[in-house]
Amino acid sequence: MQTQAASPVLPDDAILREKLADIISDVCRCDRGPLLKDEPFSAVITQFDSLAILEILLEIETLFSIPTDEMLPADHAVGAQEITSVFPSDLSALIVYMRKVVERMAAASVATAN
Repeated sequence: MQTQAASPVLPDDAILREKLADIISDVCRCDRGPLLKDEPFSAVITQFDSLAILEILLEIETLFSIPTDEMLPADHAVGAQEITSVFPSDLSALIVYMRKVVERMAAASVATAN
């Protein structure tokens, strides 16, 4: 009998916001202050491109156990150039998106178990 992997559990928004600001400021070598003020990633991160997004997603996977594949858009083919246009634009949008991904993962886990 296989056991289903537990869906990730995210901390409350205040803690999640701080942790994400730490991840992004470390990975992208930018100031966390503007991130916490919800300034757009493209304005805060000097090299905001598909590589920066991938590095952010890999750190999110490591810290919060959300697979990178789950965080990538699944409903359409997105190339490296377009990933920056569909990635959440700021910290608040990223938090909302992460919560939706976790909900989707939990629903899929329940559906698979039934």
